[in-house]
Amino acid sequence: MKDLQSRIRILLEVLLLVLMGLDGFALFISVFLPLQPGTFQAVVLLDLAVSLIVSAAYLIQPGLRESWRIPLVAIPFYFIGVKILGAPQHSPLLAVLNLIKVAGLLMAVRDLAGSVGEFMRRSRLGYGVGLFVSVIFVFTILFYIVESPVNPLVVTYEDSLWYVLQTITTVGYGDIVPVTSLGRFTGMVIMFSAIASTSLITASATSTLLETLRGEQERIESRRRDEFREIKARISGLEERLDRIEEMLGELRRGP
Repeated sequence: MKDLQSRIRILLEVLLLVLMGLDGFALFISVFLPLQPGTFQAVVLLDLAVSLIVSAAYLIQPGLRESWRIPLVAIPFYFIGVKILGAPQHSPLLAVLNLIKVAGLLMAVRDLAGSVGEFMRRSRLGYGVGLFVSVIFVFTILFYIVESPVNPLVVTYEDSLWYVLQTITTVGYGDIVPVTSLGRFTGMVIMFSAIASTSLITASATSTLLETLRGEQERIESRRRDEFREIKARISGLEERLDRIEEMLGELRRGP
């Protein structure tokens, strides 16, 4: 039962970290790049959902109440500003507040990561994840700048993001094809970056898992050695008692 609760807790931690990462990425993109109305509404709803989840975590876990970062990232600035107060989507004040929230999300990850964060620190997995996210962000913007003026298939930022995602995951539907030399070069770099980041993530995770298994095996062997020494000590004690009993029986047989 305890093991099941631990697994559920780790699963929830992973889910929370993924949602916070997506929220930070979406907010950062929405500040600097024009998004379609439907996409912007999705960003607003995602930010609201993450804010509510972080608020719940803040209330449930007493240790988080000492952190000033959690209340900061629990405020849905877009929902309050656009939906409630009627502010424009590209309000400078909202842009500044959301950039502050993105920075707060990056710092709050350490407070909410728990055992998952400890695993990522030991495995250096954060470097691979950081490379993966950086490739998506940088090359989405680059591909959009290069292809949108001449490629009829790349009209919005979302089109560029779709191309980068299907390229970096090696799916390659072929519905968007670069037409410029720099666009094709960008696609090649994305493919090689995908291989590099995947290899780095796999190697880091595998190394840490092997280390963990090795440490667990050493603990089991150490516990077995301790148990063996304890059994050996008990046997020695029993042998001493038997020797004393034999001496007493010998004295009784000899009589006074």
